[in-house]
Amino acid sequence: MDINTSLDELLAYAKERLMLDELDEIYARNTVLGILRAGGYRPGDPDTAKAESAEEPSALVDALVSAAVAAGTISSDEAERAGKRILEAIALRPSAVNDMYAEAGGASSAKAKEFLDDYVRASGFGASSNPAFIEEIADDGLVVRATGEGREELIGVYLAIDELIYYAENCLLLDEYDFDYARREICNILGIDSYAPQEIDYEKVDALDRPDTLVTALTDISVGLGLIGADEAEETADRVMGALSLRPSEINDIFHSLGGKKATDFLYDYSVKNRYVKKSALERNIRFKSGYTRLGLEITINKARPEYASAEEAAEGNTPEGGYPECSICASNEGWSGTGKCALRTVRITLGGKEWFWQYSPYGYLGKHGIAVTLDHTPMRVDDATAGELMDFVDMFPHFFIGCNAALPGAGGSVLSHCHFQGGEEMLPITKAKTKLRLTYPKYPLADIEVLDWYDSVIRVTSQSRLVMSEIASDIRRGWESYTDKQRGIIAEDADGRHNAVSMTMRKISNGRYCLDITLRSNVRSKQYPDGVFHTHPEFYALKKEPNGLLEAQGLFVLPGRLEEQMEKLNECLVNKQPLPEDMRDFALVYDEIVRDNGSEMSKVDAGIYIKEEFGSVCERILGNIAVFKTPEETADFLVGLGSFALR
Repeated sequence: MDINTSLDELLAYAKERLMLDELDEIYARNTVLGILRAGGYRPGDPDTAKAESAEEPSALVDALVSAAVAAGTISSDEAERAGKRILEAIALRPSAVNDMYAEAGGASSAKAKEFLDDYVRASGFGASSNPAFIEEIADDGLVVRATGEGREELIGVYLAIDELIYYAENCLLLDEYDFDYARREICNILGIDSYAPQEIDYEKVDALDRPDTLVTALTDISVGLGLIGADEAEETADRVMGALSLRPSEINDIFHSLGGKKATDFLYDYSVKNRYVKKSALERNIRFKSGYTRLGLEITINKARPEYASAEEAAEGNTPEGGYPECSICASNEGWSGTGKCALRTVRITLGGKEWFWQYSPYGYLGKHGIAVTLDHTPMRVDDATAGELMDFVDMFPHFFIGCNAALPGAGGSVLSHCHFQGGEEMLPITKAKTKLRLTYPKYPLADIEVLDWYDSVIRVTSQSRLVMSEIASDIRRGWESYTDKQRGIIAEDADGRHNAVSMTMRKISNGRYCLDITLRSNVRSKQYPDGVFHTHPEFYALKKEPNGLLEAQGLFVLPGRLEEQMEKLNECLVNKQPLPEDMRDFALVYDEIVRDNGSEMSKVDAGIYIKEEFGSVCERILGNIAVFKTPEETADFLVGLGSFALR
């Protein structure tokens, strides 16, 4: 039997006999795959009925471990220990079992004792995966306890583990019944068979709201002792933080019990505290508000973000090596060490009557930046249902905006293989854009239709009615998707496929009204512009060659991390009146325009200001490049030409 089929049968058993929550299934599967060092997963062909009828797990675990040995992912010497670790991964943590035991009456209840005995038998509890810890049954339930025997050379490791356990108690809601359970898992991750408690500096840990220094101390000393390789430090840190975090089902329970802003604040705070959201790295990014631009663009240089020069590169870069998970945002990433997402926690939400999930971006581009993703891996789409799904989201979270990229390569998003939205609590610069022209939709005269005074072609629709919003959005989208104006270079469809698409951004405004910004996009190409007519033009590639997505189109430019060093080189050349070196030739236009506008004499501080001004100017012109209509009047003419709109 292969690993996938054996694993599927074991998980079927866990759901039936060990009360494995549906929301924890992906996490448990990925944890088991990590224990077996398996490179990925595809659904197997399990005998579910057989698995569910099993009364104890040994045969199922043996089959899985044997399959892993046969596949060469683990050795036969590792089999017994791997089997014990697998049982720990698929069973409930002691705190959860003990809560149920107490609710049933505890030690004084025969019913509770029967429940506990059944769970012990079904979970294989009593055989610890690590000799430094024992498993036993006490009056208050299941207990994992350290034996207290350590090794002198590992004292620093034990201390780092104890500091992290105390941090997790303070910040990650780790239950006291799970302290040694989590310690054991960290020891297993590091491959050590000993542990002894240490006296920690409680005041130092109490002062922390992020685990960076603690987990770095653990990985640094582990690398120094040869427990892990230097190239394994980041993956180890992720696995450790995953082990210290609540299970996905517990996070979901808390999230949905809070609701609204309290819920999104809780998940964001937890994601920072368990190090999935790399807040410390985010704070090192360069960000500046371009107040000198006409409409207040904002620019961020994200040093952690990969740069994709084309839609093809983006698609390749967002497909994990080995094909599992199917893409970088799939639900199956939760708990998967292969993509560095052991600490990822998602929450389920319903949009348009279907299951989606919400998570925060580890390297967010804006305040509390997150993504809503369909549970099933289905291609990106923008259709008649999209406006309703966006409204469902802002009904739940009216303090957030939410939007979708155009569902065409080269016209926005980098992940087109999986349908998703993105949003956040920070409002984009476009929200402050003024109205240039007003129109009516005679069928629904109370709806506000505006063409914005903005760089690219944006139509704003405002109404309290979901029906009105959906119908007007569909009318505009359908009209644009079939629109051709060869004189302007706009071609709806040709031998290369469909070219017109829209991106949408939804938010709630005063009196509970829905406000939808619809941006008209096109990915048509020409001989003059082989990367796209309505794409960044070649003279601006130094700043941004990759497609401009939802955020850029609405005033927040996410520029590649390489620019930090290039800005320093540019500054040096300007101050010293030096020609650009060969590797900076792409910045000739930027260099020449700065000198033209400001003269050749400048200090380092002045040069820094001029560079930011020039970057803002270039970004304004990039938005002009992607505008399918170059004036608001042309956008209004397009709407009137659809036959269902009229100028006021």
